[in-house]
Amino acid sequence: MSDRPREAITSPDVVNISGIQPLSAASEILGVRVFDVGQGDSIAILADMGGTNLVPLQLDYGGNAYNPFDQDADVDAKMPVSQNTLLMLTHWDEDHWKSASRGSQAKRAKWLVPRQLTSPRAVTFSATVDDMHCIPETHVGRSISFVAQNGDRILAQKIGAFPGAFAKGEDCNKSGVALAIVHGTGNNAEAILLPGDAPFDKIASFVSLEKQGVKLRAIVAFHHGAATHWTNFTKDLLRNWPKAATLDVIFSCSYPNAYGHPDENRYRTLLPGATFHKTPDLRESPKAAFMDILF
Repeated sequence: MSDRPREAITSPDVVNISGIQPLSAASEILGVRVFDVGQGDSIAILADMGGTNLVPLQLDYGGNAYNPFDQDADVDAKMPVSQNTLLMLTHWDEDHWKSASRGSQAKRAKWLVPRQLTSPRAVTFSATVDDMHCIPETHVGRSISFVAQNGDRILAQKIGAFPGAFAKGEDCNKSGVALAIVHGTGNNAEAILLPGDAPFDKIASFVSLEKQGVKLRAIVAFHHGAATHWTNFTKDLLRNWPKAATLDVIFSCSYPNAYGHPDENRYRTLLPGATFHKTPDLRESPKAAFMDILF
């Protein structure tokens, strides 16, 4: 891994994160939409904003190998992104941003991304986006909160510093961004976890939500359901987390893939009451471009 050429994302830091308010017009968060992009991640946060556009924030816009896009125009048609959408990246691995280089809509959105050492291809692509800003390093380890009118919130956290130990080791998984979507308050609060490729035990906001007793509603499994980076802490966190009445686990991956994703039994053992989904199954009849997980 250390022999691969690496360059730093050069987009400027955002000046005022508190000025970014993707949920300002949202009365509540409805859930998430997980797209079939083959091996990769692309997730839309759904909210009631009093109109036809339900997507205030798009998390990742990936899909490289085994994606369902026969033509570049299919990217825009199957994963529409409006100019008012905030597009965040969990990290700069290609399977989390590649579709944006094929479609046209995503490049017109406002991007908020982690500064990382990544591939020259990613740095070249980043220069094609007019409105791209990095999360300042002063926010590492702190939750960035976007709040809807009813108190529902999106919690985003940059996990590791640039150019810290994780960045120098070129492990973008551990220096990127993770999101949690929280719906409701008090004893009725539920969370959907969107960790990107980061192990759960690297994400302080996840640990905090579990301690607060926020119920676990859904997980998009980290690193497409990989068997790597599991710790006893990760297992205990998921096993002990209070569960919502309905719990869904989604594996965003492809058939086939070279990585052995997902390690489904690991999640089934820890979460025996959950319902499990795999995005490649969406291509079976009746075919669908995405699946929704709603509160």
